[in-house]
Amino acid sequence: MKNLYLEKSLGIDIREDSVCLTLLGKNIFRVDVLAAKYITVQSLNKENEKAESHFLEQVNRFMIEHDAWTENVVISIPRSKLTLQSFELPSPDRKSVDSMMEFELERHFSSSIENFYYSNHITVKEGNQYHIVCAAINKEVAKYYLDLLGKLNLKPTVLDVSTFANLNLLWPNGENQETLSVLTDLSLNFIDISILNNKTLEFSRNI
Repeated sequence: MKNLYLEKSLGIDIREDSVCLTLLGKNIFRVDVLAAKYITVQSLNKENEKAESHFLEQVNRFMIEHDAWTENVVISIPRSKLTLQSFELPSPDRKSVDSMMEFELERHFSSSIENFYYSNHITVKEGNQYHIVCAAINKEVAKYYLDLLGKLNLKPTVLDVSTFANLNLLWPNGENQETLSVLTDLSLNFIDISILNNKTLEFSRNI
């Protein structure tokens, strides 16, 4: 019997030297991995037309083979293209944190907030303190990847960073009860290390 999926989602995890494609199908009871492909690529940039052509050809082939044209497209941009900052923010409530964020980000990043996109992970701590981890990317850098996928008529609905994606998998895991945890993500030529204290991201570095 063929499974009926209510929706399908495509994940494109772009690293400095590789790309992972994953097609997911969601039904009433679960989410299934329908197809996955790992592609080795050279560094993607405007000057490297050969790398771009190889990337577009391989992604297009995957889409055709698995009928992966879907409205839900999540793209993860290479960690080396982003700046990660963490800081503590006192606030009376969670809603106030959002209203204060623009001012705080301009304090912690060297560029104006108009020049970058950002994503936050916010952890509530004692005494009306909030621990903020923010990933920011220059809009021109993000535009390059979005335009590249646009050549395949793919319009990402979510722009993410692999570090946050990994943490989203780790945090709901009830078996992870350690006070201190280290999350290591290995690529071909890079290593991403994140240190968590009581499930709060305290340190992260891409080497």
